[in-house]
Amino acid sequence: MRSLLSILFIIIILCFGCKKENTTTTQEESNSSQLDSLSKEKANLDVLKLSPEASKELESFEDFQNLKTFMESMNNYNPFQIKKYADSTDILVQTFKENLSEDLKVNTITSRISVITTESGLLRQLTEKKKTNPQELMNANIRLLTAYNSLVIQLNELSLAIPENIEKKLLREKNILRDSILDPKEKDIKIEE
Repeated sequence: MRSLLSILFIIIILCFGCKKENTTTTQEESNSSQLDSLSKEKANLDVLKLSPEASKELESFEDFQNLKTFMESMNNYNPFQIKKYADSTDILVQTFKENLSEDLKVNTITSRISVITTESGLLRQLTEKKKTNPQELMNANIRLLTAYNSLVIQLNELSLAIPENIEKKLLREKNILRDSILDPKEKDIKIEE
């Protein structure tokens, strides 16, 4: 009788254990069905391109090239793919930030990189939730791509800025021109620059 009760007790435990496991599997399936891998939803945001000058200057900066390629891919990803590659995005952004060259360590560039770092971190946090909302993922991806576009704008502006040596040359030419126009007696008069 005792053996019959113990066998019955073990069977009941196994049945409840299997039932609980099935419930967990069903929840995982419903979450993954929200993030359909065949979804055609994407960001539809134009990822800006570097100007020819900036592109030439950053050609050898491999970390930026990797980040640029990945951001162009993220623009075409659906929520399922965004969730899948959010960790990679965060790692690429961190690597780019750590390996930034000295000539790019100016306030405008570092502040844009900080924004990208924040947005990639927020995207990664969203993917770690148990229930992931596809629209939240798309919105986070759009914010990340917008931050990247802002960085590209700053890189383009930085490449178009007048280098210091050219500016000095222009000032010298201005002084020579001024000296040639003025009488020798009037050379002491200062022209506002």
